[in-house]
Amino acid sequence: MSALAPEIVHLADHAKAEAEPVSRFGAPDENRLPPHVASIYAKFRRQYGFVPNWLAALAINPDTAYRLVTFYEHLFDPHRSQLTAAERELIAVVTSAANQCSYCVFNHTQALANVLGDTVRAQRIAQGFHHVRLSAKEAALAEISERLTRDPSAIREEDLQSLRSIGFTAQAVTEVLEISAFYANRLTIALNVVPDEQFFSGRDIGSASTP
Repeated sequence: MSALAPEIVHLADHAKAEAEPVSRFGAPDENRLPPHVASIYAKFRRQYGFVPNWLAALAINPDTAYRLVTFYEHLFDPHRSQLTAAERELIAVVTSAANQCSYCVFNHTQALANVLGDTVRAQRIAQGFHHVRLSAKEAALAEISERLTRDPSAIREEDLQSLRSIGFTAQAVTEVLEISAFYANRLTIALNVVPDEQFFSGRDIGSASTP
């Protein structure tokens, strides 16, 4: 094993040198960020201990990052929401899986696991909710999120009324559509944002997640 050690170290150093950029445009120079975006970086470091790749990728255009963070924080504010945290994360996971956004699948599967207290169930939903025994509400949310993502013109009034019939208000149904539309997330997909290493460390990063 000792004879192989120098080669292993060399390969590791080479892999580090060839590290994949966080996105197709890389990340901006933090020292040149405008104050309103630098403050967002600082807030994420305080709250999560790191700046997620999605934020660094969007900050190539600082105002894009600012607009998305502002909208996301309002959308996922538990004091304003008509839905539970588990319902919001379920919509995010199913939508992200349907549009094949690997970054959001990794991120929101972990967030869903946190709110459910069940990592296996969250991962099974991300892999294919049709094969998971969901409650009537969970199934309805998953189905409309998937349909809205794959074929939005297929949504009919009866689909919305079916959500009303199982206890969602008109306000809540509108929020369901809003969250799913937000996680259609063409930005993260087009920029090919790389999932953060923290997703694979087993560390609880809460919901450092978004676009």
